[in-house]
Amino acid sequence: MNSTKVVHIIGIGGIGMSAIAKILYNLNYKVQGSDAYSNDNIDRLKKLGIEVYTGHSADNINQAQIVVYSSAIQDSNVELIAARENNKVIIHRSDILTELMKNKYTIAVSGSSGKTTTTAMLASIFDHSNIDPTVIVGGILNSYQSNAKFSKGDIFLLEADESDGTMLKIHANIAVITTINSDHIDYYGTVDGIKRAFCQFIDQADCAILPDFVDINYNEDKVQTFGFKGANIRAVNVKQHADIIEFDVLINANKVSILPSFEMKNVILSNAIGIHKVSNALAAISVAIKLGINEENIRNGLLEFKGVKRRFSTIADIEGVKFIEDYAHHPDEIHATLIAARSIAEGKVVGIIEPLRFARIRNFFCEFINIFMMFDYVVITPVHPPEDELISGCSIDDIQKALISNGFNNVKTMNDSLSISRFINDFTNSGDIVLFIGAGGKIAKLAKEAVEFIIGVE
Repeated sequence: MNSTKVVHIIGIGGIGMSAIAKILYNLNYKVQGSDAYSNDNIDRLKKLGIEVYTGHSADNINQAQIVVYSSAIQDSNVELIAARENNKVIIHRSDILTELMKNKYTIAVSGSSGKTTTTAMLASIFDHSNIDPTVIVGGILNSYQSNAKFSKGDIFLLEADESDGTMLKIHANIAVITTINSDHIDYYGTVDGIKRAFCQFIDQADCAILPDFVDINYNEDKVQTFGFKGANIRAVNVKQHADIIEFDVLINANKVSILPSFEMKNVILSNAIGIHKVSNALAAISVAIKLGINEENIRNGLLEFKGVKRRFSTIADIEGVKFIEDYAHHPDEIHATLIAARSIAEGKVVGIIEPLRFARIRNFFCEFINIFMMFDYVVITPVHPPEDELISGCSIDDIQKALISNGFNNVKTMNDSLSISRFINDFTNSGDIVLFIGAGGKIAKLAKEAVEFIIGVE
């Protein structure tokens, strides 16, 4: 790519696309973009001087020589059509990433869940080790107040999206897998297809780090495992204290490319709730050990970990009621979020849940029903994104009916912040936790408006 070119990014407000925009901007490209709606990511880009159009139009790409799109952009998008008709250079997000990684030592973190938090923890360890990588991550790191950090250094740390096969474009020096489940089966076709993709991700890497419980075939000579039982690097004596987790780490030198076996006692992980966060930390520790980072810097990186927005993030505590945001959208993720909430709740746990895509509801309908019944109360909001095509039997009303038919009556469907706010205000008491769960922007807006309403009432 030539930095004298104008690069137009379709869907620039997305968490991955806005990160790419920032890196290209720092590489002195003239960057512009468009999105259907404004959001916080776009506001941050505009502060850099990046021009962003609200809404899609063929005219938006007139000045651009290069047009970047992602798998979220439909072939019918007017800007993509205009780019083809006018012979613009059209590049998929995954190909931009591979271009940016050229001649870099690449650490790619993929997996069905936990990618963002693991990448953020590793970035924190790097920050406390005088290592200055370029970082692209799928969330807003509280330490950066951004989803991207540019560096002229040799290391490139990124979250590698598995949802559309982006990870398969990446030949990493270190490949990290956090978890593997059956999400994105529409893309891969079968569970075996998902497993084969992760095996390819490992095979393409110089070495790989993955949890000891994943059920895939891999070359043991290049793999280092983490976990809680028989892994190369494992956590024991795990204790949760409010939003801090304390644990010991045992390292098996027979399987890890370091000198003697050793243990790290009383490791403190800040801004973390739930056993799944320890798993994320073990993945980050595994990478750090592989790179030869010393114990003190690993400890400091985890102790000073600031967390990631919308990853079990407490946004308010009003009269003893905690309001927490989480990005979960797969049943396994929602279950992990609920378990984390239960571990600190003194009262009820209420879920305000925005389902992501009708296809996911169809694929995991029974799993969602089982998980939702574990809450004390559930409010289901409209499916994100709003333009997603309805699949018969998968509406939020269908979910509500299924819950009630299974004997769970503590469920409502609501679509506006005022109704949700009034419900929360009337139903919750000190010691309760309200979880705002979902990957869309609407649920984050509902959370903000609910907190503002209840503060006003108080």
